[in-house]
Amino acid sequence: MDIKSAAIFFDILYPEIFLLAVGMFILVVGNVFKNRTFLAYLSLVGLIGALVLALQQWNAPQSGFYGMVQIDNFSIFFNVIFLSAGIITTLMARDYLRAHNIERFEFYPMILFATVGMMIMASSADLIVIFLGLEIMSIPLYVMAGFFRNDPNSNESSVKYFIMGAFATAFLLYGIALIYGAAGTTDLRRIMTDLGYLVSHSGFFLYSGALLILIGFGFKVAAVPFHMWVPDVYQGAPTPVTAYFSVAPKAAGFAAILRIFIYGLGGLNELSVIFWILAILTMSVGNLMAIFQTNIKRMLAYSSIAHAGYIMVALSVGGEGAVSAAAFYLLAYTFFNLGGFAIVTLINSRAGSTAAIDEMKGMSVRHPFLAAL
Repeated sequence: MDIKSAAIFFDILYPEIFLLAVGMFILVVGNVFKNRTFLAYLSLVGLIGALVLALQQWNAPQSGFYGMVQIDNFSIFFNVIFLSAGIITTLMARDYLRAHNIERFEFYPMILFATVGMMIMASSADLIVIFLGLEIMSIPLYVMAGFFRNDPNSNESSVKYFIMGAFATAFLLYGIALIYGAAGTTDLRRIMTDLGYLVSHSGFFLYSGALLILIGFGFKVAAVPFHMWVPDVYQGAPTPVTAYFSVAPKAAGFAAILRIFIYGLGGLNELSVIFWILAILTMSVGNLMAIFQTNIKRMLAYSSIAHAGYIMVALSVGGEGAVSAAAFYLLAYTFFNLGGFAIVTLINSRAGSTAAIDEMKGMSVRHPFLAAL
C-alpha cells in the first residue's frame, strides 16, 4: 500500500487519531508541565479539534478498514455527544481536582482515550470492532472511578466498576461468538442481508447470541436488572467523573445497541418484547428508588437508570424512527444531566457541602445563585 492509498484508508479516522495523539502528548509532557491548567486547556484543544474534524464528515458517508468502520451521520451525531460530554467534563474537573488536591495530569488523557473508544463504537460496522472500542473506552473509566486514591469509597467504586465491566464483557463475547457461529461473520451488514436465512437455519444460536449481547450492554447502559453497580460507583467516584459516567458511556452503549439491533439484527422482531420489559422495569425501578435516596449523587444515579428506560422504549419500536428518537433524547439528556452535575460540583467546591441532600437546607439563603440553578 503506497502513501496515498494509506491516507485514503485512514482519513476516516482523523478525529480519533487527532484525539489519540493529543492524549499521548499530554502523557509524555505531563511530568514536565507543572501547570495542570495548561494541560486541561490542551485537552480541550484536542476535544474541540476532534469535534471540528468530525463535523466536517457530515453528509459524507464513507467506510474503511475492509468495511469494519462506517462513518455516517449516525456515527458523527454520537461523536458530537461524546466530544461535548468530554469538553464539559474537562471544564468541570479543572477546578474540582484542584480543590480536592487530586490534580494529576493523567486525568485528562483518560478522558481523551475513553472518548476515542466511544467514537470507535459508534463508527463500527463489525461486532469485533465494537468490542475493541468498548475495551478502549472501559479501561480509562476504571482508572477515573478510583481517582480518589486515598478514599475507600473511590477505591470501592473502581473495583466494582471493573468487576461488573468484566462480567458484562464476558456476556458480550459469548454473544458475539454465538452470532459468529450462526452467521459465519461478524459484519453487521452481511448479517442483516442474510438474516432471513440465518433465522430459519441457525435461529437458536442467533437469538441466544443476541440475548447475551443485550445482557452485556444492559450492564453498560444500567438497564434493570443489570443496574446494581451504578449507585455505589457513582457515589464513590469524583463528581465530574460521575457526570461523565452518567452520559458518555451510556450514549456509547446505546450507539452500539442501535448499530447491532437496528442495522444488524433489525429483523428479529421478537426482541421488541424484551426491550419493552426492560424499559418498564428500568423506568419504574429508577424513578421509585430515586425517591428514597439521601445522597444527591445516588439520586442522580437512579435518575440515570430511569432515563435508560425511556430510551429503551424507542428501541422496542425499532426501525429508523427508533434511531432518531433515541439519538435526539441522548443529546438532550447529555446537556441537561451534565448541567445538573455541574451544579453539584459547584456546591461541593464552593459552598463547602457534601453530596448529602440534607445539607442543601438553607441553600437559598447562603448561596441564592446556586440554589436558583
